[in-house]
Amino acid sequence: MEITVTKGLPSGGRQVRLEVFVREQGFTEASEFDDVDRDAWHAVAWENGFPLATGRLFPDKEREAGCVIGRIAVRRERRGARLGAAVMDALEQKALSLGAREIRLCAQVRARGFYESLGYTAYGEIVYDESVPHTMMKKILA
Repeated sequence: MEITVTKGLPSGGRQVRLEVFVREQGFTEASEFDDVDRDAWHAVAWENGFPLATGRLFPDKEREAGCVIGRIAVRRERRGARLGAAVMDALEQKALSLGAREIRLCAQVRARGFYESLGYTAYGEIVYDESVPHTMMKKILA
């Protein structure tokens, strides 16, 4: 497996997000893809040229030394293989290289345990995105 981190949404990342968020979870393409994708850093996990997982990172406009991670997605057949954790690690390393000291994310409530296992802490109230409950989470970087 190889993980690439590039600025701007690569086609492999788009493919994974279409499969997971649009086809599987029912989000609309209009809500899934936005202007942030153009300037964000995107990590994609590849195996034999096939994209398996993805996520994005961008500066946090609310916190000077912070970044936001989002759109973490792993193809259904590869869940449980720690690909999501590998993508998160790649994005956290990129955040550190950009000088970030804190990362925030808005996690689907059903994925909260995954993010907690990576050191994230939930805060605030539950919010809904296209009728799916989400919780805000954050992590202080070393």
